[in-house]
Amino acid sequence: MSRTQMQKVIPPRLLVPYLSGKRTVISGYVYRVQDCARLTTPRQLYFGLDLSFEGSELTAEVPELYVMRWYARDVDTYAVPYGPHMGGDWSDTPPFAGNGFTTSREHVVPQFHTMPMPIPAGAEIAHVTGESDRPFAVYDGLTWRPAS
Repeated sequence: MSRTQMQKVIPPRLLVPYLSGKRTVISGYVYRVQDCARLTTPRQLYFGLDLSFEGSELTAEVPELYVMRWYARDVDTYAVPYGPHMGGDWSDTPPFAGNGFTTSREHVVPQFHTMPMPIPAGAEIAHVTGESDRPFAVYDGLTWRPAS
């Protein structure tokens, strides 16, 4: 059985709190890495993962993003956020679609939601630019360390 790798774009204001250990949970909308394989630039991630929501610190022109990736564990709980029109009880503000997918017209990206959960050991933060996606930091269960 292959393990499922999940990911979440880190808002710029949370990067330092994560790296310094002040923020120790993952929460909100998350995505399977396998579903985001074609989203390789900050612009594609911005549009593919609905990062244009009101209050977002990001724009389509952002030159870089930091993305946290981790392997889902049996103890983690991921819900598909279905709205009432899909038989669910989720409601949220746009760009939330409520159909289990982001609102992207170019990319089909299933959407999941998690309540606050501890960052699992082995999680990584990647630095994504238009040219590369490279490891930035690795979590050992206690501390973030620079990626080698």
